[in-house]
Amino acid sequence: MSAVSNFLTWKKGNTLVSWVLFRLLIQVLFHRENVPRYIELLDDTLTDHCSRQKRTRWVNTINFLVGPRLVRRLIENRLNKNMAKNERVFLSLDKELTQEDVFSKDKTLRQKWGNWYGNHSSEPLQFFVPGNGAYEDFSPEAESCSTYDYEGLAEVVDLVKEAEKNGKKIRAVGSGHALTEVAQCEDYLVCTQHLNQTQRPARDCIKAAYVDGFSVAVNYCNEPGTEMHYLFETGGGTKIRHLIQALTHHGYALINQGGSSIQSISGAIATSTHGSGISIGPVSAFVRSMTLVGKGGKVYRVEPTDGITDSDCFEKDEMVQKYGITLIQDDEKFNAVMVGIGSVGIVFSMILEAQPEYRLQEERIMRNWEDLKKEMQQGDLYAYINAHRHFEVLINPYRDLDAPTEAEQQRKCLVTTRNYSQQQHEKHHAGRERNYISTFISGIAISGKLSPWVFNKNHLSIPRMTNNSIKRLVDHKGDEGGGYEDLARNVLDQGLGELKFYGYAIEFGFPIDRVFEAVDRIIAVCEESQRYNQLLAAPFSLRFVKQCPAHLSMMQQGDMCMIELVSVKGVTGSLPLFMRLERELLAIGAVPHWGLSVEPWYRERVEKAFPRFSDWEKEQEFFGGDTFRNAFLDRIKQS
Repeated sequence: MSAVSNFLTWKKGNTLVSWVLFRLLIQVLFHRENVPRYIELLDDTLTDHCSRQKRTRWVNTINFLVGPRLVRRLIENRLNKNMAKNERVFLSLDKELTQEDVFSKDKTLRQKWGNWYGNHSSEPLQFFVPGNGAYEDFSPEAESCSTYDYEGLAEVVDLVKEAEKNGKKIRAVGSGHALTEVAQCEDYLVCTQHLNQTQRPARDCIKAAYVDGFSVAVNYCNEPGTEMHYLFETGGGTKIRHLIQALTHHGYALINQGGSSIQSISGAIATSTHGSGISIGPVSAFVRSMTLVGKGGKVYRVEPTDGITDSDCFEKDEMVQKYGITLIQDDEKFNAVMVGIGSVGIVFSMILEAQPEYRLQEERIMRNWEDLKKEMQQGDLYAYINAHRHFEVLINPYRDLDAPTEAEQQRKCLVTTRNYSQQQHEKHHAGRERNYISTFISGIAISGKLSPWVFNKNHLSIPRMTNNSIKRLVDHKGDEGGGYEDLARNVLDQGLGELKFYGYAIEFGFPIDRVFEAVDRIIAVCEESQRYNQLLAAPFSLRFVKQCPAHLSMMQQGDMCMIELVSVKGVTGSLPLFMRLERELLAIGAVPHWGLSVEPWYRERVEKAFPRFSDWEKEQEFFGGDTFRNAFLDRIKQS
């Protein structure tokens, strides 16, 4: 009887979802004014009748149905009627951006590499893919992951020497996540996708105090305490999503992570990428040791003065002697290479600080921004932010003045908090799930391409659509929240799916006591541009990050609020609005993100934002020199 009951429940759930999806499609095609109401209905249906596994099956089914070029062409023709030429949607002519480029080790000439936004690209003289790790079929269970790729290290050394012999510059590239030219080089480019062989707990030549874990002081929820952390060795070219798999395989987890897992770990570290949590530093703060190949093909293992490596053991190691690896334990040099913007050498491997696998409880609640602002300003701001392990805010830069009530016309925001959790739900539990509609839509292959069309077609409705987007992110159903509880790696992954590849952002740091000044300036600029129908197509975020000693970290000067402004590629007016916002924020002391910026970089601007830049330059000359300087850095030095 149980099997029959389970079958009937499954059949009922699939029938309901099918019927609601069909009705929503009819509204999209013939009665668009009814779409918001049917999205609400779909949201409730998915939450109550669709587990994660079912949602994945539905997404795969829809992607299969809209996959044929003929189907996409029909949708295009329907949507592009009466649209301006520059705002038309194209679904059938380009590949999905989630289909990553995989570069061949055998083709060194006439290659092209570009960043994912498409504003920068390189056609280098030579293109190399060194290393012996697996990429397309990556598995942390592979026996090779337990060994160090010394052959790959020798390859990288030879490439650097060849570049210098021929008078050329050389740079490493990862996923191309940066909007700036920070990774570009027209001479020799090194793709790091196969520099990911090593994935293991770090034990070789490690001081005894660190081998089996070590205690660290933490301060979450305004309660100082201690945790046991562990050391994990990974390849410099490892994608963060693969690193998460490897850590999970060994029972570990990242201490924190950003919203995207498609970056390479070296790229995230080199630009001081971060998550949220005023008591947690950026990803670069997790690095305890870094092995890189610098100018002259010299190999260095760089650590803080009181580093994790046993120097006596290290110097006696046979492979260290064979490959001429020099151990440097010096705070100044480590703080320079920690955030090296790709100019201190090619990062071959690193040892990260990790913690045992853990669970998080996330709560997302929609609020009025002015109410939250007043609440945050009443007492100790740091204590307010640190009342949770993670605290972040998404703010609509616009008010929906066409809303029917005064309450609905208030500026909306989404407050996200996350804390450790001991709960575990084996079966589907609607009260412990992230809201389904946002993750459901983001998994559909054409959603990213449709998004700019939706915003351009209905640009006057962007304030309302942004409010609806915020509401869609509230965990579970209803405006009261309900929570999302899971393993940390799932909670910290923002579930953006396909949409991630069509969004782009600029980001700036402010000391936490200047947060509200910065927010007010952003709102003022956005509302002024709104008069000319130039609008951002997404809310902007406030994320709080702990101070980091790296010379070029945005958090070098203290605890910071990182403000990320987001829009969708192809939305008319967003890029010039980004430029205007960046100029306004820099004028009041913003610290720009090395990879998320649209205005030119020059020396005066860099020295103002990063007071240790001249100190970093001295160390860059020691490690990378002219061999690893690209046009982006040269323009800063010469301006």
